[in-house]
Amino acid sequence: MDEKAEKIIQKITEETDKNKEQILNEIEELQEKLGGFVTEEGAANILAKNNGVSIERDEPDVNKLLIEDISEGMSNIDIVGRVTRAFEPTTFQRKDGSKGKVANIVLKDKTGEIKTVLWGKMTKLITEGELERGVPVRFEKVYVRDGQDGSNEIHVNARTEVEPYTDDERAEDLPQVSDTKTKLAELNPESEYVDVIGRVTSVSEPKEFERADKSTGKVANIRIMDNSGRTRVSLWDDKTEIAESLEEGDSVLIENATVKEGYKDSIELSVNRRSRVVENPQTEESNQLPEFEKKKLKIEDIEPDLPTVDLAARVQRTTSPNEFTREDGSSGRVMNVILGDETGTIRASFWSDMVDTGKKLSSGDILLIENANSSKGMRDQPEIRVNQRTNLEINPENLEIEEPESEMVRISDIEPGLDSIEIVGRVIDKSEINEFEKDEGETGKVGSVNIGDESGTIRATLWEEKSKIIEKLEKGDIIKIKNAYSVAGNYGGPEIQVEERGEISKNPQIEKELPPVDEINENVSDLSRVEVEEAEEGSQIKIRGTIVKIFKRKPIFNVCPNCGRNLGKEDSENVCENCEETVTPDHRAVVNLIVDDGTDSIRVVAFAELAEKILGKTAEEISNSLTGGLETSEIYEDIEAEGKEIIAGGTVQKDDYFDQLELRAQEIEFPNPLEETKRILEELETEPENI
Repeated sequence: MDEKAEKIIQKITEETDKNKEQILNEIEELQEKLGGFVTEEGAANILAKNNGVSIERDEPDVNKLLIEDISEGMSNIDIVGRVTRAFEPTTFQRKDGSKGKVANIVLKDKTGEIKTVLWGKMTKLITEGELERGVPVRFEKVYVRDGQDGSNEIHVNARTEVEPYTDDERAEDLPQVSDTKTKLAELNPESEYVDVIGRVTSVSEPKEFERADKSTGKVANIRIMDNSGRTRVSLWDDKTEIAESLEEGDSVLIENATVKEGYKDSIELSVNRRSRVVENPQTEESNQLPEFEKKKLKIEDIEPDLPTVDLAARVQRTTSPNEFTREDGSSGRVMNVILGDETGTIRASFWSDMVDTGKKLSSGDILLIENANSSKGMRDQPEIRVNQRTNLEINPENLEIEEPESEMVRISDIEPGLDSIEIVGRVIDKSEINEFEKDEGETGKVGSVNIGDESGTIRATLWEEKSKIIEKLEKGDIIKIKNAYSVAGNYGGPEIQVEERGEISKNPQIEKELPPVDEINENVSDLSRVEVEEAEEGSQIKIRGTIVKIFKRKPIFNVCPNCGRNLGKEDSENVCENCEETVTPDHRAVVNLIVDDGTDSIRVVAFAELAEKILGKTAEEISNSLTGGLETSEIYEDIEAEGKEIIAGGTVQKDDYFDQLELRAQEIEFPNPLEETKRILEELETEPENI
């Protein structure tokens, strides 16, 4: 034992009731606890302080350490490492109300990496550029804590001595840090942080939103490209200020961005308070970025929330304009146009004066759109918004657009909101061709056919010239429909619409034979008594069972009267995010049931008139009751649904959220005991004698 330690031990024995042997044992325990890195003198100093003995030297001596040597509880240590990542300082509020600052860096040596936390004035080492990526640094008099993730952290405060660009001998063995930025095409969601450099191709304005804790946040989006690809970057809160100064064509260096999965499994970047963004960095990598060139997008390239959309597409169909009244009493107009190219179809909404241009469009026109923007629409699909700042050109010269290819689907796979679909089915029955008066006073024609395949049946409505084929069709004929689209029918199920651009052929050559009409009808009839345990996704069935539960949720939802979007809540006034207007909503009823037939149970969802049939009230009556103060649970008190028998027919779908099958009802019946008895007797009469 050295002389300094002996003197400290002597003083402890003089001022306490401990003997030398006890003190030596405690010194040994301290050294063992601190991993053997504290000298005997240092441990003796700590022991003296713990026992109230004042020693002239109150700082323990420690060995110079490597990162792998560090353990929780060490203090006054000396460490050397290279900065591999530096995060921007953040401000926090202390318990006494005062504000403080904290910043993080990551240190690396030949044995590993460790997070290093800088407090107070020490954060200036980052803001003033002393501690940057790649800088070797020595910290003296730092301490070690256990971090939130359970790993060790070095903490740097005002008493720490810092030596950037240190020439300490340990710096000679420090590994170099690569300054190569991650290519956009190589982004991986498993990466914790990445550094990228790219050229700005679009910038959105910051938007405010409300968090779950009712606080307000902000977000802005930019899109960047490099020589390998493109990606979207979300800027959060204070970082949205960057979007206000950026322009298309600028270059940006982004450090400490996080990687996440975005729209259609694409890879996106998120920039928050820990990230650093440098606008137009003067680096060789920046100079090598591709030049920004504005180009027209293909429909498959369009995502929600693009601030700028330039597109050339062919008009598939248009809808009639809708007029609505804003909260301030002013009136507005909107109409929808379905556009297509060889990559797909998309809905475009035309607003205000742009409706006048939309009304001039006809199916087949080529439309050049510049300076539109996109948003999230039906089924979370992107939609284009055409407003006053958008430039439109109809049928420009020397511009050809290919038609979207229709996609062949089975009838059971059709859901509302599909475009450019192709169906083959056998005619089960047909309607007469009816005439109707249009808004302009002209006369139109419409008819319908019910068709079926091996998976189910569906109604197809044929408009104008397309309805003429109905006169030539007979029950059992096969028809092939191309370029149709689907909508929600009266009971929430899908129906097919065939307009000008649709194609219908009678008895075409088909690859797979369809069942005859009798078999299709027999299948439908057989399915009317399918047991719940036999229900399969995509099938059209009928079940008979007992309502064992009715979910007493709000039995109504609101839709925008202008665009038909679900507003998601029941208030007297609602904001339609799609229209960006406060609207007086239309009401739709909805009921969720659990039906059990003894073999299994299934959720049954009924909309509109079917839901009203179960509830015994119209959607408007329900809305008025709720507005008048009636509780949601009271809506269900009088109907006494639980325990009732029910027959429900419709399409079986998979609810991804609950990971279970549900029956989307297209018809609802409450069995009549006499009719049921008659049906059972008829079945018994037709059974074979040997059964």
